[in-house]
Amino acid sequence: MPDTPAPTTAPAPRGRPVDPRKDEQILCAAARLFMHQGLQGTTMEQIAKDANVSKLTLYRRYPDKNTLFTDVVVAKCESYLPDEILTPQPGPSAQETLQRLGEALLRLLTSEAGLDLHRVITAETAHNPELGGAFYARGPEPFQQAMKALLDGLNARGDLKIDDTSAAAEHFVALLVGSRLCERCRLRLRGAPDEAEIAACVGRIVGFFMRGCGGA
Repeated sequence: MPDTPAPTTAPAPRGRPVDPRKDEQILCAAARLFMHQGLQGTTMEQIAKDANVSKLTLYRRYPDKNTLFTDVVVAKCESYLPDEILTPQPGPSAQETLQRLGEALLRLLTSEAGLDLHRVITAETAHNPELGGAFYARGPEPFQQAMKALLDGLNARGDLKIDDTSAAAEHFVALLVGSRLCERCRLRLRGAPDEAEIAACVGRIVGFFMRGCGGA
């Protein structure tokens, strides 16, 4: 009799799970454990148990903790910064577009989830440089590219006059990240800001940015 073929153990294609709800279970469980125990203190076995999935299901979707952590970060960013917020709309002005984007980004950076993510990333990358590279490739880098595309669109519409939209995108984000409000939250010197505080901080930054870009 011919040999019976051995069952395959090849990973299922990521991004096309049989049950998408399992991805949500995994990401929620991983986020809880990573925030409380860090990456080093969390095992894939713990995540599978907390998510109520098998280890095989977990590893088929996420081959390692770095991949899983970057997906946790991306999911959190997407919940605060949906794609449409980085797309020029026909109605709002450049100032209104940047104000909306800036508020969404500052809301993420000063949220409890955002602060926890920053803490874990800072602690883990010291001894896990691959994580830093994976996080940057999935988070800050594509955001900067999307921000550049947004400014290109506002340029093309005639709302702004920017020679180097790549540098301008970097500077806009740096103004938000380096704001006094964001810094005080990051150092836990104050609680999360309310919507009025966020709007006021972003308004000052957008006004300064627009004056430098020929838009105000």
